[in-house]
Amino acid sequence: MAAAHTGLAGSLIGVTALHIGWAKQVDTVRHAVSDYALSKGADRIFAGTVASLAAGSAALLAGLLKSKAPVGASATTLLGAWCGGMALTGIFRTDPLGGAPTPAGLTHRYAAGGAIATLPAVGLLSARRLRQLPGWERKAQAMRLTSWASAAGCLGFFTAHLCVTAARPTPATRAVGNLLGLTERVTLALELALLFQLTNAVQASRNER
Repeated sequence: MAAAHTGLAGSLIGVTALHIGWAKQVDTVRHAVSDYALSKGADRIFAGTVASLAAGSAALLAGLLKSKAPVGASATTLLGAWCGGMALTGIFRTDPLGGAPTPAGLTHRYAAGGAIATLPAVGLLSARRLRQLPGWERKAQAMRLTSWASAAGCLGFFTAHLCVTAARPTPATRAVGNLLGLTERVTLALELALLFQLTNAVQASRNER
């Protein structure tokens, strides 16, 4: 699982570099992470960060299938959807906040949203199966808690996104929409933690064989 760990760690390094290097250009509370791709000099780092995350996730999926850990077909299928969504997110660039939607921007938006929505389900399905194994109760419980926290984060992020795209925004929807970047970052941090938990679970299952 070295490739999975390397890819996930690389994405963490990349997103940290984006937040430090372009702190003045991108508002971490209001702007989505994808908006870094619209800043001069940050587009390549953003693309590399997403590519690293997608590659690490693909390595995790391959390791999961090879390890034959009892997580079920639904979890592996959804993890594959996450990998595909992340790949499309890196290929198609987002639209500027408040700008007119484009086909590429819409593809980016729905691919990212679909991927973010699938990962908590992957964790919950995997935790339900893994907790039945002897000695896996704590690992499964930690994964379950992270998955539920990620699901809550998704709900907050999607709510903020709906407020941003509301046809007739009110002061309340504007206030919630201004938290788009914060809710997305919290959600992605939780989902990255979940990916590391899944990677460690696959590694542990191999060591027990």
